[in-house]
Formats: sequence, structure tokens, C-alpha cells
Amino acid sequence: MSYQDLEKLIYSLSSSEKKQFQLYSNQSKNEKYYALLFQIILEHKNKQGVVWQQLFKEKYPAVSLESTANYLFKVLTDVLLQIRIEQDSWFQQYYGLMKARLCFERSIPDRGMKEIQSVYKKANQTENFINKYNALRMELDVLHSSKFSDYDEQQIVDKQMEAKMAIQSIREIQEHYSLYELLNIRLANNPTLDQYTDDLILGELSLSFRGNKTRFETQKLHLLFQAFYFIHKTEYRSALMIFKELSNLFEENLSMWNFPPYDYLSTLDGILNSLANMKQYTEMQAYIDKLSGLGKGDYTEHFHNLVHLSSACYQLQRLLGERKYKEAATFIQSAKENHLHIHIGDVEKAMEWYFLQALTNFYSGNYTTTKKVLNEMFDSCVHGTRHNIFRAAKLLYLKTIYEIHDCDYMESEVRALKRQLQKLGKRYNIENLVFRLLATEPKRRGNEWKKKTLSLYQTQLMELQAKRKEEPLLKYFDYDGWISRLLKS
Repeated sequence: MSYQDLEKLIYSLSSSEKKQFQLYSNQSKNEKYYALLFQIILEHKNKQGVVWQQLFKEKYPAVSLESTANYLFKVLTDVLLQIRIEQDSWFQQYYGLMKARLCFERSIPDRGMKEIQSVYKKANQTENFINKYNALRMELDVLHSSKFSDYDEQQIVDKQMEAKMAIQSIREIQEHYSLYELLNIRLANNPTLDQYTDDLILGELSLSFRGNKTRFETQKLHLLFQAFYFIHKTEYRSALMIFKELSNLFEENLSMWNFPPYDYLSTLDGILNSLANMKQYTEMQAYIDKLSGLGKGDYTEHFHNLVHLSSACYQLQRLLGERKYKEAATFIQSAKENHLHIHIGDVEKAMEWYFLQALTNFYSGNYTTTKKVLNEMFDSCVHGTRHNIFRAAKLLYLKTIYEIHDCDYMESEVRALKRQLQKLGKRYNIENLVFRLLATEPKRRGNEWKKKTLSLYQTQLMELQAKRKEEPLLKYFDYDGWISRLLKS
């Protein structure tokens, strides 16, 4: 186990989880080095890991840091598992299966059968067909070992048929997942080739027609498939309708939510993303409020941080879309004062927050701050180079350098970016347009040249906007306004 894993685990704890751990560690009056290590790590949050490691070694030189850290990780995961068993039906079901098997091994069949029946009931309610099958299979195995006493043949056949139906349901859900996952990977690798998705669309439609249309998991996967397909087609209005239907499905089936409800969070994210792409900024607020409401639940610290970061990103995106740059700057300052945690494992969301901060400063004319924020983004998000927002940030960086009159540095940055983009595949046309325009150094040109060039670039931009699906970077920046300002007479 790495010390970094231990840090992530501790920093992801909610307030109630920390309290539960402390109650557990206080049960013994003896000095517990793992509990002391826990406090040291907690007190040194947002600092380099070597700090708490050195401090522990200085305070307790005779104690092995590695052994203590391993034991702390074990105790923490045990405590968290117990908490999740109390909170989450999925954990309860597996815990029940383990208890049932233990009872059968120790010749306590009546108690074991009660556990099995409890698991079966919960699995049936939550459409967990894997555990439903496991419960039925375990029950049939126990009945077989007892020579099926007190059961007639029809009762056994009924249970066998129910187990068979559970397996068929598992297979059907797996087929939905397979098509949905293949759609995402094909769109990621070949975003402009529609023929790569034709067989998946036909397969998904066929599966939806012959499948169980009332099952929550089936409906969820069907709607997710459709929504992401429409997003790929840049048909955001259709995608929005599907996401709203999916949101209603979640809200009507609260008992089916995961704990924490990452699926519902993803659905709200899809709705807000579609609204932003359609520039319907006023409508975004109602769903931002729903998103913020998720942060009030008794979930993990990681989930809370992700909710707060997502909410902040969309709130800032809404303000920028409405051109409320002063309000956007005030909002950024407020988020910083409230210690918004951006390094939560979701690199793309962290990059989005950095980018929106930089965009706010760029639109406000604060180019030095824009450059500073973007440099911080590049240093902090080194694993996000394949995301489109990274490419959008690189273009913004070039525009910023040009605005602060650092043309020599800009030329070297353009060369470096071109080399980097070669590794990512084909360049987008909007990237080539930005490279060409900045290379002409428009600020040094006369009014006649600017007037002629403005018309040329506006025509090129209109052509790119007409095939928006092939130019995903267009959504990140107001290129029309930037070109007009740069080439104004």
C-alpha cells in the first residue's frame, strides 16, 4: 500500500465517518499509534506527504511507519465497510450472504435461511439480479443437502426457474452495458465517423424492444445510450429531453439510487452540459440548485467535493455565458474563501474549473492573471492532456501571450503545441485558424488589412460553426467576438 492511497482514503472521509473511526479507536485505553498517525495526516491536509511522514518518525522513532500505516488502512477500511453495511443495500446484501454461509458452515441452518430470505428480498427490491441469483442458488444448495425435506418438486422447480430468470436478466443488462460502453469508446476514438456507431444503434434498439421495459436498470442504460448518442450528433435539444426523462426516472425511484448517487450526479451533469451548449443559461439555475442539493446528503467527502466542484463550474459557466464578468470574478473569490477542493480525482472537472477561472480573467482583460491560472492548470493536471478542454486551454494560453505582447515566446509555444498535438492525432481546424491569425500579428497591421482580413476569418469561422460536431473546441470560447475585437479597425 502506498502512503498516497492512505492519504486519499483519509481525506475522503465525511465528518460522520471520522467520528465513527474515533469512537472505534477510543474503545481501547492503550496508546494506539495508528490513531495518532491518523490525526497527524489529518492535521497536515493539503501539504506534501513527506511532512507528516517525517513528523511521525520524529515523534515515534521506535515505531515502524510502514506497519502503522498498513494497520491504519486496514482499520479504516473495516470501519468504513461497517458504516456502508448500515447505509447501503448493496453492502447489506453481500454481508447477508457471508453471514448465511457462515451459519450453514456452523450448522445453524434456520438462522442461515433467514439471512438468505432477507438478501433475496432486498435484491429483488433493488433489481440486484446477481445477488438474487446467489441467494436462490445458496438456498437450493442447502435444500439439496437436506434432501429437499418439506419441499415438493413444484416448489423446487419454481425456485430453479426464478434463478434461471435472474441469470437471463443479468445477461440482458450486460448486453446493454456492452453497447453503451462500446458507444463511448468508439466516439472517443473516432468522434467524426458516424458509421462506427450504426451497428451499435441497431443492436441497442433491438435489445430495447425485446427487453424488459419496466426494469429500472434497463431503462437507465437505454436512456444513457440515447443521450450520449445525441450529444455526439450535437443534437443537444434531443439529448436534453432524454436526460430530463432520465432525471425523472431517478427521482421516481429513490430506492434504486446508489450510495453515493454518482449516476444521478452524472445525469444532472448531462442536463447542465446540454443547456450550456444550447446557451440556455437561465434554465441552468434550477438544475444547479438540484446539484447543490445533493451536497447536503450524508455522503462521502469525495462525493461532496465533486458535487460542490461541479456546481461551481456550472455556476461560473452560466455567469460567463450571460457576460456577467464582475459577478463571475466575485464568485471565484467566494469559492476560494470557502476552500473549494478541486483535486478530487476527477482531472477533467478540475481542468474545467481552472479554465473557467482563466476565461473570466481573459474576458475581463486581466491577462497576467489568466496566464498564471493556466500555468497552474498545466502543472496540476499533467494527466489531462487528452481532454479537449486541455487543447482549448492551450489555445487560450496563446491568445493570452499575444495580448501581453510576448510574440517571441508565443512562437516557441506554438511550435511546442504543434508537436504535442501530433501525438494526439489530427489537429482541429479552429486550432489551425488560431495559429494562422496570431502568426500575422494583427495588432501591427493597418486598418485596410484588418478590414479585409476580418471578412475572410469571419467566413472561415462560419464554415467551422456549420460543422460544429467536427470542431468541439468551439464551445469553449467566443471566437467570433475575439476575432472581431482583434481585427477591428
